[in-house]
Amino acid sequence: MYILLGDKFENKRQLNFSNPFEDDENFQIFGFGSIIGTLMLHQCCQNEHILWDPTTEKFGLIPPSTVDSYVPDVAKASSDFVSYLHGFGYDCTTNDYKIYSVRSNSWRKLDVDMPPSLKWSEGTHLYMDGVCHWLCKKSYGKHNSPFQPCLVSFYLSNEVFLVTPIHSDEDDDCIKFKASWINLAVLNGSIALFSHIEETTTFHVSILDEIGMKESWIKLFIVRPLPCVERPMGVGKKGEIFFIRKDEELVLFDLGTQMIVKLGFKRDIYPDCRIIIYK
Repeated sequence: MYILLGDKFENKRQLNFSNPFEDDENFQIFGFGSIIGTLMLHQCCQNEHILWDPTTEKFGLIPPSTVDSYVPDVAKASSDFVSYLHGFGYDCTTNDYKIYSVRSNSWRKLDVDMPPSLKWSEGTHLYMDGVCHWLCKKSYGKHNSPFQPCLVSFYLSNEVFLVTPIHSDEDDDCIKFKASWINLAVLNGSIALFSHIEETTTFHVSILDEIGMKESWIKLFIVRPLPCVERPMGVGKKGEIFFIRKDEELVLFDLGTQMIVKLGFKRDIYPDCRIIIYK
C-alpha cells in the first residue's frame, strides 16, 4: 500500500502495513475513503471488521454485532447467510461512529426498513457531512414490480432515510447505471456518480443537486472514448479518474485539463488495485 501526495501525486510513500486478518488477503477497504483519519477494513468471508489509522499505524478490531453473535459458524460459511455493510460514518452531534459506538465499544439495534446496498462493495458507498449514501435497487409499487436504481441517504443524526431515484432508461445518457463500473464520489461539494461504459470506452459523470428528487441529477461530463482503458480503479478528490491502461500503467484522467497523467506505477501480478481518499 502507498500514499500518493502532491498536486500530481508525484510523491509516494510506502505504508508500514501488517495484515491484521492473519495473512488472509481477501479483505477490502470499505467506502469512498477515510472518516476523520480512520479507514474501515472488512474481511468478507469471516465477516470481520477493523478500524485502521494509517498515521498512527493502529488497528481496532470491531466486536461481532448481535446478529453475528448468535449465527452459527456453519451458517456464516454457507451462501445462505449474507452480511452487507451499508455505511461507515461519523455523527458530530454525539462525537462517535454509528451504529457501532467506539466510545462504548458496543452495538445498537435499529428497527428500520433499510433499503439494501448493492453487492458491489467498491465505489458504491459514500459518506459526506454526516450522511451515509449507497446505491440500491429498490422495488416500487405493487409486489413483483421491477427494481429501479436509486441512491439511499441515511442521516446519522436523526437516523432517517431518504431515497433518490436514478434514471434507468437505456436511452437516457444522463445516468448510465447499467455500466461495467460505477463509482460514487464527492465533486465540488456535491454527490457525483461516475460510470464507465466498456463497449464505448466512455465515462459519464453526473451530480446530484437535491437529495430525494429524481430530476435533480445533472449530466456534467461525457468523457470522450478512451480506448487505452483496461479497468477504472477510483475517483480522486478533484474528480480525477484513475484507471489501469492496457499496458498495465496506472494513470489518471484530469477532468479539467482533459489530459492523461502517468503515476509511475505498473500493476503487479496480483490484479486487485484501488485508489481511495485518505485525509
